[in-house]
This record gives sequence, structure tokens and C-alpha cells, in this order.
Amino acid sequence: MHDAAYIGGIELGGTKTVFAIGDRTGTIVRRHTVATREPASVIADACAFFNTGGLHIEALGVGAFGPVVVDRNAADFGHLLDTNKPGWSGFNLMGALAQGIAAPAQLVTDVGAAAIAEQHLGALRDVDIGVYLTIGTGIGGAIVCNGQLLPALLHPEMGHIALHRLAHDRAPSTCAFHDTCAEGLVAGPAIMARFGASLDHFPPDSAEFALVADYLGQLCSNLVLTLSPQRIVIGGGVAHAPGLTHAVHQAIVRQLGVYGPRASAQPGYLCPPALAQDAGVIGAMLCTVSAAASHPAVIA
Repeated sequence: MHDAAYIGGIELGGTKTVFAIGDRTGTIVRRHTVATREPASVIADACAFFNTGGLHIEALGVGAFGPVVVDRNAADFGHLLDTNKPGWSGFNLMGALAQGIAAPAQLVTDVGAAAIAEQHLGALRDVDIGVYLTIGTGIGGAIVCNGQLLPALLHPEMGHIALHRLAHDRAPSTCAFHDTCAEGLVAGPAIMARFGASLDHFPPDSAEFALVADYLGQLCSNLVLTLSPQRIVIGGGVAHAPGLTHAVHQAIVRQLGVYGPRASAQPGYLCPPALAQDAGVIGAMLCTVSAAASHPAVIA
């Protein structure tokens, strides 16, 4: 791939899908956003974007919500597994894209793509091991270790880690698979179901805010004790609520007590993404560069 070549990126999220064309530095020159509807419509949108406009891409990176099979050697590579997103369970995402877009493609999760971008250009660029969490339509996570996404049997499903319910909390989980997982308790749809409004409608000193911060603090505390990351980045629509990052960090410190790495109590240990809403699609583009530089197989 020469310096002037263009690469493409797709960030397939639970609510919206972002298409972009840019260069190997992650600079976007053209982009388009659509709602994530049924698979056929989103694939048609992707083909229209990348096959028109006069910008030929030499590679395509895809960051997809999960669970999705990212192992290229698997018989069902590129397929979505059972998911809360209606119409997407079992869909052959990479097969459908290959039929409509003539470019070699790499696949990671949507949060994995964001982690790649933050590791190369953003808030994780100076750490050996870091975690990226996204709190939005669902909750997802990725682990970056020495510049690469940590390989796994499938990919990390941090949003489905079980939490301890607060004593007064009787709200049903919105996850179809688990009663007490983080996604079912405090992802965007769960917050709407339990409070009737998004979190940014509540002040940081409210009981609603405190509940969400406590549960996300539990999730992050589990990750601190399990992985001992040097930094955790928290992004996604829910994380945009003013004051949430600070409140979650306070919950982490409170829940860990004096146990755990001292650095986890320092300012900046839990932080927002430096690339904001562009992290996912930039990371999708950059995963094609990382793969080409190391080996031809997909990174996961």
C-alpha cells in the first residue's frame, strides 16, 4: 500500500453505523453515518458509499458489535452470533461485504477498533496494557497489550460480567441472556427502561446517577483486579453524561479500598477517549494497517 492509498473503515454499532475513507495515519477524508437497521439495508448503504464518489480503497477495516466471530480460521468467520440486536443473529457480515466491496477486509469488534485508535493516537498510546470500555446501546470492552488487541477464544465480553445488585434494585435486566450483567443493568436501553430517561437528564448528585456509577464502578473494579491495566478509557453515549467518569472513578476507589494497584486511584486513571466519537471508525481503518504490517491474517 503506497502513501497516497486510501483505506476504508466501517464502525457497525448497535444504534448507528459509520463509514469512512481516509489514509494510513487515520485522517478521514470522507464519511457518512446511517442508522443501524436490518442487515440488508446497512450492507446496501456500505456498498453505495465505498463504490461511489471516486475514492478507491485498497483495504477495508470493519469494527462490528458482537458477539462476532473474529477468527479467520473459523468456519463461521465474520458471522454474528446470538445478539440482542434484532435481525442480526447469525448474519454473515464479512461474506455480505465481500460480495459488494472489492477490497481485502480485516475484522475486529467495534470496541476493539476504538481501542486500536486510542492506542495509536489517543489516551492509551503511552501504556503497555490498557482497557477500552464503551457504554452505549450495549457494553463492550477490549484489551490492548503492547500495541495489539489481546487475542481470545472469541473476544472479551466485559459487558456481560455479573454484578452485585444494590439491595433496593428490583429493575429487570434488559439483557436477553443474563439477569445481573452490566449491560442488562446500566447500558443505554437499561437506563431508559428503569428511569424513563437517559442518564444525562439526571444531576450527578441524584440517586439515579449514583446507581449507574456504582454498577460501572463494580465492572471497572473487576477489570482492575483481573488485568491490572495501566489505564481504563470509558466511552460511548452513556459515558457522555457530565460527571459520570469522575463518579465511576470514585466508585472504583471506594470499592477497591486499599486493595489493588495504587495507580488506579490517581487522577486520569479512568478517562474519556481522546478521539471522542471518531475512535471507532479511525480504529477500523487503522486495523488494516496493523494487520498488513504484521501478517495477512485478521487481528482479533
